[in-house]
Amino acid sequence: MTRRPRRTLPALLVALVLLALGALAATSAIQTLLGRTPVVSLDAVPGALSGVAWESPIVLIVAGVAAVVGLVLLLAAILPGPSHVLPLTAAPATTAPTAGGDAEAWGPWSGSGVEAAGWHRHDLALRLRRRAADVEGVTGATAKVRRRSVKVVARTHRGSTGDLRQAVESALSTDLDSLGLARRPRLRVSVSSTRKDR
Repeated sequence: MTRRPRRTLPALLVALVLLALGALAATSAIQTLLGRTPVVSLDAVPGALSGVAWESPIVLIVAGVAAVVGLVLLLAAILPGPSHVLPLTAAPATTAPTAGGDAEAWGPWSGSGVEAAGWHRHDLALRLRRRAADVEGVTGATAKVRRRSVKVVARTHRGSTGDLRQAVESALSTDLDSLGLARRPRLRVSVSSTRKDR
């Protein structure tokens, strides 16, 4: 399973630009037909452009900007974005929850015959954040899951963070190994102390 992000922003920008140009052209045409002064005169545009040479700096700048924007939009349409889902090679190496058990630890894709689908980045980040917060001495944590790496920042009231960082890294490494990910992301753990020395 590989879910790619939708190109919503480029499509929205292009649609808004085309809508604005179309509305401007339609308004000018209707005003001309009604005998009123148009917002943009259909004769003024060719008249203004007739005195501009192809080799003039303004033409070259506009052409360069248009080419760059077109290339960016073309690449956004062709190249796939990062996957939202980290695929699994097999079902996670966990057991199904029993009555009254922790259903969250089992994972969002377990059961219902879809064990080998994948972990959404948001769900995996939430799981790792809660796993880090469960380590003794951790008061809170944040997690960011990227395509090939996971960054977890744990917070503690302790003054010394070295041993705690190793404990958090060990707990999260064990948890990542149990998920059966097709490509295990690189884990980076840091611990910040909220303790203020007086």
